[in-house]
Amino acid sequence: MITAEEIKAYAKTLSIPVTGICGAERDGLFAARLKNRREHFSAACFQEEDVEKCVNPKRLFPEAESVIVCLFPYYISSLAKGNISRYASIQDYHKVVRFLLTQLAEYIKERNPEAGCLIACDTSPLMDRMLAYRAGLGFFGENNLLIHPVYGSYFFIGSLLTTLPLAPDAPLERSCERCGACRRACPGQAIYEDFGFACERCVSYLTQIKSLSKTQEQIMKGQDSVYGCDVCQEVCPHNRDVPDTPIRAFYEAPLAGLSQSELASLSGRSFKKQYGNYPFSWCSRDTILKNFRK
Repeated sequence: MITAEEIKAYAKTLSIPVTGICGAERDGLFAARLKNRREHFSAACFQEEDVEKCVNPKRLFPEAESVIVCLFPYYISSLAKGNISRYASIQDYHKVVRFLLTQLAEYIKERNPEAGCLIACDTSPLMDRMLAYRAGLGFFGENNLLIHPVYGSYFFIGSLLTTLPLAPDAPLERSCERCGACRRACPGQAIYEDFGFACERCVSYLTQIKSLSKTQEQIMKGQDSVYGCDVCQEVCPHNRDVPDTPIRAFYEAPLAGLSQSELASLSGRSFKKQYGNYPFSWCSRDTILKNFRK
């Protein structure tokens, strides 16, 4: 049977620099943490409400025995800061990650034809950061992002749930410096001590919802971003001197930003056609237009 080390080695040939393994069992610790958080903070409108679906891979794929978790770094140092988040200015990671994980799954099935595999990337109910943490790929920052020792927090997470029993990795014995930089810099003051997070005050979240309350309007005053927010990552000491991504697809046709006049001139269909290869294309043109400030 194919080994975990062979899978990791092949992933590197696909330019996936970091891969880890965890079991597919329910995570009771994360279930308790998630339930506790939701008692104090509301969930974003696009988050899964059923906690069990978030923490139990077998609810998604009952035959799963292991989860192969991969990190897909996206930082590009030459990419100038614009009015959209770094991750939104490059090719849609959903497509890139699925393409690379499909190749990894094909390799596994070539070696083990009986193996079952299921791709999960951001669109499944599972907590991607939980899986990556359990697979030894990072530790949690106060901003609730997962931090890798080399790539910081500038990465996407994709997983392969598989029927193969693979040797799991251990979580990292490292922790956030808890310097408070992200809490102090957050424009909406959405980050609290002890890893609390109020999504309804997060600028990134506010750029992605259709309408804002008066309080949220106040938060957005003076903000240049029309999609996403990188502030808590930009000030994080763990993100100093991170290397550029080795994934070539992310270098294709990056955007410097979005123009209000150009967006206003597009129909909804034209918007999807022109920007369909970027992560923000799922959002409506009108939702993004609301974020431009005079």
